[in-house]
Amino acid sequence: MAYAKKEFKPVPAGEYLVAARKMTEGPLKSGNGNGIEAEFEVLEGDFAKNKVWHKFITTHTVAKAAEIGNDMLSRYLKAVGQNEGLDGIGNDYTQLENYLNKALTIRVTIEEGRERP
Repeated sequence: MAYAKKEFKPVPAGEYLVAARKMTEGPLKSGNGNGIEAEFEVLEGDFAKNKVWHKFITTHTVAKAAEIGNDMLSRYLKAVGQNEGLDGIGNDYTQLENYLNKALTIRVTIEEGRERP
């Protein structure tokens, strides 16, 4: 018996109530640093149960990239109740597992596809 393959459609741009289900630390594809790959699940509405992903850059050969990524990660933590952000967890990324499955609202934007060499 063959199963029909479900067509993938990205979540459209907009605001969504989500919860982070997984956060995994690892190297960037570029090899220029490390990041946290976050998987969020949409909790309500027409796109409930759909996934949205984001990579928080935590270290990078370009210091500004790491600064932006860590700032975004700190804002995520504040949104889910860790009022001191990364400082509140001692900049220990292994503590992120304690901040999964907490609802927050995110804004999704869609970027045009880019060709990579």
